[in-house]
Amino acid sequence: MRKLFAVMLLLTLALWFVPANAAAQEAAGKTAFLENKCNVCHTVESQKIEKTSKMVGPDLSNAGADVESAEWLKGFLLKENELNGGQHKKAWNGSDEQLDAIIKWVMGLKKS
Repeated sequence: MRKLFAVMLLLTLALWFVPANAAAQEAAGKTAFLENKCNVCHTVESQKIEKTSKMVGPDLSNAGADVESAEWLKGFLLKENELNGGQHKKAWNGSDEQLDAIIKWVMGLKKS
């Protein structure tokens, strides 16, 4: 009976912390996106990130469904991969942690 109680307690705690952790990861990615001024070129209408006067890149609201993989996206942002014969306009100059947070966040952007 104690084992069953312990297992149930652990599952309850895990389910309670996972959504909070996912929300924290999402917030970290969105924050890094804004701190690195990705919104100067890109909108994310699904996240209410609006167009600026310098906007030249596409809306990223569905990027998680459109991009082939997180690894490919990282290479694209580091100017190692091409899209339609071209590279990302700006070389990444933020931290590795911020880049990883942005990639996780962007990969989760999918229109329903």
